[in-house]
Amino acid sequence: MSKLHEAIAAWKESPPYEGVRAAEHEDIEKIDDESRIKMETILEAMEWPQLIVFKYGDSDRVAAPFVLGISSGGNPLMRAYQLEGISRSGKGEGWRVFQIVKMENVENHQDFFDYKEYEFNDLYPWTYKVIRMVKGVEIDLSQRQRERYAQMMAVK
Repeated sequence: MSKLHEAIAAWKESPPYEGVRAAEHEDIEKIDDESRIKMETILEAMEWPQLIVFKYGDSDRVAAPFVLGISSGGNPLMRAYQLEGISRSGKGEGWRVFQIVKMENVENHQDFFDYKEYEFNDLYPWTYKVIRMVKGVEIDLSQRQRERYAQMMAVK
């Protein structure tokens, strides 16, 4: 089972609250392979949590991913807090929704961030269906991940 399918199954088992539409396995099957690979990278970054880097339009971006979802038209989206990069409209740092298909060279930045440092409103994910979303400021980590995260944060 791919990370995308695992994320959908986990979300359906324990959504943070009622009302958010969960993506279905069929939604993933409609997405092209290249976008699925990008989404897997984003999911891996969300697990730790780590920043991601990518090219979007003419600009290199660094962002903290908070929501991986799907639009009403079936297009994969990522809601993230952009830390570096400039959009065509001249916007820099702030909340953005990125179309996965337009993201190029998506990589895990290997730099940790703390979800609590951002004012994330999980009541409105900005996607039609959710594959994975940060549950407020709570981070759902295994014991091994918690130890690694604490160790990496102590190094900063």
